[in-house]
Amino acid sequence: MGQIETTPITLDDKVFSTAEILAAAGLLGSEAQLSECLAAGGMSLADLANPQSKISLNQQSSIHAAFNRAAANPLLSLQVGKRLHLTSYGIVGFAMLSSATWREALETASHFGLLINLKMSLHLQVENDVAMLQLSDQYGLISPENAFWYHLEVSKLLTLLQDILGREFACEGIELAVQANAQEQADIQASFGVPVSFTRERTAIRLAAHWLDSKLPQSNSITHSSCKANCQAQLREIVQKYDISYQVQNLLLNSGDCIASLSDIADHLHLSPRTLRRRLDALGTSYNALLVEVRKKLAIRYLLNTPMTTEAISEQLNYSDAANFRHAFKRWTGRSPREYRVLNNGGKYASRFAQPAAYGMA
Repeated sequence: MGQIETTPITLDDKVFSTAEILAAAGLLGSEAQLSECLAAGGMSLADLANPQSKISLNQQSSIHAAFNRAAANPLLSLQVGKRLHLTSYGIVGFAMLSSATWREALETASHFGLLINLKMSLHLQVENDVAMLQLSDQYGLISPENAFWYHLEVSKLLTLLQDILGREFACEGIELAVQANAQEQADIQASFGVPVSFTRERTAIRLAAHWLDSKLPQSNSITHSSCKANCQAQLREIVQKYDISYQVQNLLLNSGDCIASLSDIADHLHLSPRTLRRRLDALGTSYNALLVEVRKKLAIRYLLNTPMTTEAISEQLNYSDAANFRHAFKRWTGRSPREYRVLNNGGKYASRFAQPAAYGMA
């Protein structure tokens, strides 16, 4: 297998702040309604009031879905994104604000994406006078039913860009790799206030390249360095917690034609199989659980980025036969491999997750 970009964080890990839930809460009508929506994700009003509370992506997904139903507004996430200013994310917001240029601010956002609840990895591509900020799924969130993730992330990024570059900033257009009916397209375009194209092979924000290296009026090198050091400490604390899990995932992802066994991985990490099991158990996971996550990630990437058949993917992932792989994939996504491929990219094998040639950040 080739090198596949991954993340140590899974959909059930409680590592994200409640900033976006708080922003959405302000759009609901009553405390009772808010309490009911929070309960859909296993949270309470007390949890929301606690600044130390952390939530998982699965919790966020359940709560946002409840918000949409309560507000009778499937595009609520567009409004939420507009309420998420730099100050919503604490010290990392000030690290971005004190950057010397927008390029540096963007690199800061990309590096500390976990601290600003980014669900997508960021890649910057520059062609002539146009810069494309591309958003790529890194948690396996892509689904026609989960378009709100893209709406939220694009809206949030535009708000952050305006906070950094000032009110005179305006992007030139938006590409969305999601489907929308005619009314939704009109509402989305009205909300963003710029041209929006739908059902594209990628999701991206398009803007004039001259913004990239423009000197920011609020830049301060001392403040920026201090804030970055604080952010690095926060990120290190999170990553250390998932370090063994991350290493096991990467070894599984890059184990060649035959997926590495628990014993193989333990040998590579200079641990006994028993010690590795114990350390994974302390993190609330296991070799088998990580293997499922890896197979899911690879299956999605093969389906969206290659013309490999279901049979070929099944063999690559060490399934006994294609039928077992199809059953497993349907459990993960609710779709057959063929349905997932067609629904998400129209059957095309676009390199939606590929690194841009000109300039990339991960």
